[in-house]
Amino acid sequence: MKVIDAWRLTLQSIYMRIFYSVSQLKKEAKAQGGHWAFIPTMGALHDGHLSLIEQAKQQNLPTIVSVFVNPTQFNNSEDLAKYPRTVSQDLKKLAEIGVDAVFLPGIQDIYPDNSSVPEVHLGSEAKNLEGFYRPGHFEGVVMVLRRLFSIVQPGHVFFGQKDLQQCMVVRSLINNEFPEIRFNMVETMREKGGLAMSSRNVHISDSDRINANKIYQTLIKMSELELNESEVLDLENELLELGIQTEYLKYVSLPSLGVVTTRAEANAVVFAGYLGKVRLIDNLIFKPLSN
Repeated sequence: MKVIDAWRLTLQSIYMRIFYSVSQLKKEAKAQGGHWAFIPTMGALHDGHLSLIEQAKQQNLPTIVSVFVNPTQFNNSEDLAKYPRTVSQDLKKLAEIGVDAVFLPGIQDIYPDNSSVPEVHLGSEAKNLEGFYRPGHFEGVVMVLRRLFSIVQPGHVFFGQKDLQQCMVVRSLINNEFPEIRFNMVETMREKGGLAMSSRNVHISDSDRINANKIYQTLIKMSELELNESEVLDLENELLELGIQTEYLKYVSLPSLGVVTTRAEANAVVFAGYLGKVRLIDNLIFKPLSN
């Protein structure tokens, strides 16, 4: 690293405040008066995460990012154990992009032993697809976001479209419980071949990454053509020949995430499946979201 770059990073780090204490952060949040743009993450940051921050900065909003690997949204303990934890690298990236503040809570900050956890009631948008294949996942998402929103008290939140169903769940949570927060969904960032950026991609080999690009090509084809169930099954078999085991490849209506049988009824096409032991999800919206 050049000397001038090292000094620039040092200055950025000085101005990037890091909060470990809930009480300190709540005090600062009150001073911000609901103007903060909040990007909640589980770390292992990549360009997709950074694009959310850039969107907030383009709106001239002060930015705060949380890094917390939330155990309640993992229905697979092995998946939780394997999730990459790269806090030092994450802080460097956040300093370089000019984030104003970072929140690094511990498990006791988010789930205090002596606190009661409000019951989670999910809408129809959480029932199928990821809700079916990952039971308890969205309950965990809502639990952690309720706590984070109450601590950070943001005016805006930014989420990536790659997790489309999660976006619809968060949108519903905000509409029902946090109407003062403005929800922003940011278009999926992709690698050169089309693979959606994800923290899980570090576990994909170079040869498998080439095959994984076929997922995006499949979504494009379904978004452009009216395909029947037999033709969609043919696409799943093509993915299987490349080592990609499909869990679902469906047309859906938004914001309900209801599965529909024709492209004409749909707003988007969604995918989930496994490449080896790596679970990948992706989607493509081809019709504007209804209110």
